[in-house]
Amino acid sequence: MSTYNISFIGAGNVAESLATGLASAGHRIVSVASRNGISARELAKKTGAGYRLDLTVPGECDLLLICVTDKTVAEVAASIVISPHTVIAHTAGSIPIEALGRASGAGVFYPLQTFTKAFPPDLRKVPFFIEATDSLAMEVLRNTGESIGAGVWECDSESRKKLHLAAVFTNNFSNFMMTAGESVAREAGIDPVLLRPLMEETVRKALRTGTEAAQTGPAVRHDTGTVKSHIELLSFSPQYQKLYRLVSRMIAGHYRKRKK
Repeated sequence: MSTYNISFIGAGNVAESLATGLASAGHRIVSVASRNGISARELAKKTGAGYRLDLTVPGECDLLLICVTDKTVAEVAASIVISPHTVIAHTAGSIPIEALGRASGAGVFYPLQTFTKAFPPDLRKVPFFIEATDSLAMEVLRNTGESIGAGVWECDSESRKKLHLAAVFTNNFSNFMMTAGESVAREAGIDPVLLRPLMEETVRKALRTGTEAAQTGPAVRHDTGTVKSHIELLSFSPQYQKLYRLVSRMIAGHYRKRKK
């Protein structure tokens, strides 16, 4: 397995998981740079790296990973002082490779996962999607992803935007639906913790049978009486009523088309 000298810009959720995972896989983490000096020092300490508050990248780096918010990728990339032999890549799903402003030695290293420092994911189960300006950068990113992840797939910027959109539906929207469910439970005076077994089984069943086969509920059964009753019960929240109507119509319409 190829191992590399890797530096990070950013010390947030994504950087934390990737840096610790790469260090465990045998790569050398050279430096961590972040505007948040405390986060940079903590991550550097965990990975045996140096930390910096500026954007100068040590010359011995083979790979620089930019793990910052989507809106700051281009700004950070334009401000970096870097050796010409170092491959530079960002980890954002919705930002094109062109944001790095380089014709060679640049790429994207996108892990398809949600990241939180308190609950780090198992990187061995995470697929990595890569894009590069040239074959050398592609090789470095492929080797890096294969050393820690579940697999590596080449994906251009346009396809990756759609993949990121799919991830928003799968993760962000589903999480908000659970938040809404907890709010309804509280309105009824019921402890939302009691919904957790249902949350767990919902995900388990979707993974076992596939999401299409796992769909249940009044909308898929075209039980208009129950749907109407639920909408009335949501009178405390016009926004939830609107959400319930929209999603119920979409579910009913989707499965009606499938039966034809």
